[in-house]
Amino acid sequence: MPEFTFRRYASLRLAAVISVVLTLAACGGGGSGDSEDATLQAPPPSYAPESQPDSSGGVSSGGDATPGTSPSADAVEPGDYAQLTSCLPFAGSSEAPFKVLFANLDSAPFFDEIVQDAVNNQFRALAPFSEYTSQFAFYDIDLQGFAALGCAHKDSGGFSCAEEQIHQAILEQCASDDVHGVLKVVIGESDYGASGGEIIYVASDRDWQNVETTLHHLRNIVIHELGHNFGLADLYDSPINADGTSVAGWPSELSREWANLDAPGCSKWCNSFKPASEYVQSANATCPTLTDRASCTSYNRAADGTCETDENGNYSCCGWSEDTVDDYFGSQCTPVWGSENIGQDCLQGTGCYYGGAHGNNSWRPVKTWEDSIMYGAGHSEEFDAVSEQALREAIRCCGTSDDSTSSCSVFRSEYQTFLQEHQPYKVRVGSCGTK
Repeated sequence: MPEFTFRRYASLRLAAVISVVLTLAACGGGGSGDSEDATLQAPPPSYAPESQPDSSGGVSSGGDATPGTSPSADAVEPGDYAQLTSCLPFAGSSEAPFKVLFANLDSAPFFDEIVQDAVNNQFRALAPFSEYTSQFAFYDIDLQGFAALGCAHKDSGGFSCAEEQIHQAILEQCASDDVHGVLKVVIGESDYGASGGEIIYVASDRDWQNVETTLHHLRNIVIHELGHNFGLADLYDSPINADGTSVAGWPSELSREWANLDAPGCSKWCNSFKPASEYVQSANATCPTLTDRASCTSYNRAADGTCETDENGNYSCCGWSEDTVDDYFGSQCTPVWGSENIGQDCLQGTGCYYGGAHGNNSWRPVKTWEDSIMYGAGHSEEFDAVSEQALREAIRCCGTSDDSTSSCSVFRSEYQTFLQEHQPYKVRVGSCGTK
């Protein structure tokens, strides 16, 4: 596993910082005695479109973009990569297509170790990023003033800040021709949580007493959040509604546009699928046969509305959609979360499972936490094959010499539309998107 010498540059003044060699590698999944896998949890939904302009329900992260709107901007041309003209990278070349800037907000706990882990054990160790190490350059700066930057803690964990103020603080140190073209990760002290979008926020929890515990809880979090910028959705579910209604997640017309979610059958990565008449998962198969709300919402639920689970921990209750007939099950009553694979002849190691984007409007390629970093960042050691393939194509066509080739022209056009209409908090990745 590669190492790098961690150096900090600020306004062209070099101040070397000695690298700490980590004995606990995130890709090893180890930790201190009080850090068991069972304590890991998914961060709050990290980029779901909501009524707030911020991607995860906190303070505004800038702008009022909503799905289905297109900013008035010019398309980025092939080979046009954002520049940071008054900062130097601590790793990688300043000419690299993708610039990743880590911002240390108010001396966040274990900032240096979190950054070193992200670069060494995520970007440089996990496919497909490890195949494109020369395409990424890494920078770091210090930011001061949590409140002055419009930051606030979230009740659900983590924090977010005002996008314009963060951008201005970055530009004061690292002049850029297009700050939106820089991948930005702000690390600050807060309760556990992370969020994606134009700016990625990662909390270093004040209750974590040592670096081993910190890296255990933040295992693969940075690369997970960055995956959203490259077109990948969260694959995990949200808490089950106690009133028996389905957790709707995103509308299907939005969620299914993301590279690792699809409609029934998952035609993006599977060649065929089982019809609903062959959906035989014992508990889940019952749901579509229940034709009224009362029977649907009471099935396999405790009196307080708690959803029961099977021996494998899978939800076994149903959810009721008042106005929607599901386009696979043909019913208003559906499983709250599917654990049966309907996909056939799918991309290696994947299938087609009901539920995605925090709800049940889409179909995902993997079954459980361990199957993908986009499902359970801290539980998995790799991306699923669908997510990995999508990442590889985005990196190739938005940040390599291939970006001007005919093989990338369709991808670039479609990806620009995706960013404008379905990814409301990011407008540019590498040479894809708009200025």
